[in-house]
Amino acid sequence: MYRWTRHRVYDRSGRDKSGLAAISMWWVARAAAEETLQGSPNAPAWLKLFRTQLSDADSFWLRWKGDMAESGELRRAFSGLYGRFFARALLRNHLGLTRFIPLKRNGVRVHESVEVRRIASGDIPDWIAWDGRNAGFALAEAKGRLTGANLLSPGCPACISAGKNQFDRVAAFDGFGPIRPAEWVAATSWATDVRGGYPATVLWDPPTEHEPYDEEEAAHHRKAMTNAWLDSIAGGLGWRDSSELIASERARNALVVRAEPGEIPESEDWQSPKEDEPFRFVEVGEEASTLPAEIGSTQFRPSITDQIRLESSDNLSESEIYPDPSILRPREPMAAAHEKAYLSAAFTRSGVRPIRGAADYDQLLREQERARNLEEPAMLVGIPINFNSEAKNSRETWIDGAGLSSTGELAVFDLRRVDLRRLDEPIGR
Repeated sequence: MYRWTRHRVYDRSGRDKSGLAAISMWWVARAAAEETLQGSPNAPAWLKLFRTQLSDADSFWLRWKGDMAESGELRRAFSGLYGRFFARALLRNHLGLTRFIPLKRNGVRVHESVEVRRIASGDIPDWIAWDGRNAGFALAEAKGRLTGANLLSPGCPACISAGKNQFDRVAAFDGFGPIRPAEWVAATSWATDVRGGYPATVLWDPPTEHEPYDEEEAAHHRKAMTNAWLDSIAGGLGWRDSSELIASERARNALVVRAEPGEIPESEDWQSPKEDEPFRFVEVGEEASTLPAEIGSTQFRPSITDQIRLESSDNLSESEIYPDPSILRPREPMAAAHEKAYLSAAFTRSGVRPIRGAADYDQLLREQERARNLEEPAMLVGIPINFNSEAKNSRETWIDGAGLSSTGELAVFDLRRVDLRRLDEPIGR
């Protein structure tokens, strides 16, 4: 469920801190699910992300099997795609950013709230999001790198500087005039079995002119961002827009999802493809070389002594963005089961299938059987039917081997690991 990275934060107070951080792969799955519902066609690319693309040789670090992909073109594509997933996961779970709205070619306008306009040529940031901790908006940019300078070296890494330049190509307004949202760059430097090295993640936001909204203004903008976010995922869940998605009559379309705590038994897990060749051919710039497959051995996993040393040198908790440093470590396993009614969609290799009626439900059960037989991977995503009231309550998270559910957020589950019934179906049918 967790992989470790060497993590660095440059916060808005100018503190530059680094140490070890654990990333839950369920955070990444939720980020990937949102990306897909908001229009990314890459559902098949992340369905088996957790088990078959992560390194078998090293189960501690965030390390990819082989060299991420055979060709340079595919490596760049995967690096960029996974960069978005991991960036959104870090921004959401480390900074508390929510309601990510992708910026289109020329920006985006949220009804009766924020507008982001392109003002110069070139790439612009990836998202506008809501920063609940600081009662304001945040622009965010994702960077994923397989090669290049060390993200942990002193000074500002080149990819961070490039990301920061993108914020200068847009202007933001809130209906009363120009505003200056926070400007976060989230970058990931990948490690692979072939290339070795250590993975690194960075969150970077030098001081800005951001001023928090007062309570009434913040409530208005958060509601507008929530509606815009729901609009952006409604189509993927099978509904026209946010008003249709959260209408009271949607309860008749809901599924009750029950997830028991516990890890996935090895006998029920996806098996990784086996490498037939002892050597792998990889591109290095314009040249090429052969590297032994054994380079991906457990030599990259730190010893217990190294882990203690690295953890004892961890000063990330001194950064202002970690009021609760427990987010940097794996959570304790859940003690109780999770059960809730969701408006759902299934993610399979063929794409996204909304679950709206009896026929969809019957097909979902067939997909679940295929997944349990390890024939095809499948995930279930959804929002709770009492979404509006939940968003006002205290935030709670259930996360374990079967999936992730947080108050007021999209939930994601491994379809193999949950029991399902329609909300209008008698218990014990």
